Amino acid sequence: MRYAKPHLPYDQQVRLLSSRGLYVGREGDAVRALKRIGYYRLSAYTYPMRAFTTDDAGTVHRSDDFVGGACLSDAVALHDFDHRLRRTLLPAIQSLEIALRTKVGYHLGKHGPLAHLDRSGLDPQRCNAVSRGPDHAGTKYDTWRSEYDSLQRKADREDYVVHFVTKYDGDVPVWAATEFMTMGCLIGLYRMMQPKDARRIAEEVGVKNPQVLFGWLKALNVLRNHCAHNARIWNRSTVYPPDKINRRMVEQELHHLVSADTNKVYFLTAVLAYLLRHVDPDSRFASDLRTTMGKFPSVLGWTPKSTMGFVDGWLTEALWSIH
Repeated sequence: MRYAKPHLPYDQQVRLLSSRGLYVGREGDAVRALKRIGYYRLSAYTYPMRAFTTDDAGTVHRSDDFVGGACLSDAVALHDFDHRLRRTLLPAIQSLEIALRTKVGYHLGKHGPLAHLDRSGLDPQRCNAVSRGPDHAGTKYDTWRSEYDSLQRKADREDYVVHFVTKYDGDVPVWAATEFMTMGCLIGLYRMMQPKDARRIAEEVGVKNPQVLFGWLKALNVLRNHCAHNARIWNRSTVYPPDKINRRMVEQELHHLVSADTNKVYFLTAVLAYLLRHVDPDSRFASDLRTTMGKFPSVLGWTPKSTMGFVDGWLTEALWSIH
């Protein structure tokens, strides 16, 4: 079926929202909001305000009509809060990413400067596992190496890459190569490290099982990309939700997550704060997040607990009281 909805001028977009029960306030203010944000982008923040309905097949879904009390200004407030949340999360995840680059380069480099290009310094079982998915063929290492080679080609004008390529037969040592790896590529390399090396890195960040750390990093990488591309964060379900917290695997500061919803953003913010405690003790992330959450808008009775998975009394937890 071809998309056939017509383009609407801003004033008609306002009237359409109003006809569906959204209080838009003054038309001029509403038009300015739509010009700044865009109808489609703003719909991600008006969507939770739409009423539920049941179709003839008994399936429950959102209707086009809004619940009573739904306001355009509230959707704008949620959008602006989400923007602030992304600005809080992204630098923190980037700090973790830099620390991971350092640790992977350091520990893998002990096996040789080109250990990332030599499977003998990695875990053979993980390297030789069969890649899954229609876009992948061969082993996990083959898939990773293909991505790595592509990233090196894209970085071929970086001064440090030019230096190594021209002087050392085209190969870049692992402690320098981590600089042009994406976080996803870096996590993939961590996943293939020898168990003792992966465990050592995990222990350095307060985690006793490298598989647990890998699960966290995988989910945080998706969150990082959502933040970097200005996607909705505040009520998004987690992609690749990690396993529930096992108290034996982490320190006391994360024990309050035992009953937390791993599909909600609070779980990942707490994990991020915990990891930063170990890699960047001077990080202001905990303080910054408290400030950001203090700006959570009052909309239809929603709370950080009901929409984002924040646990009761989270502000009193030691994890958030450090700085």
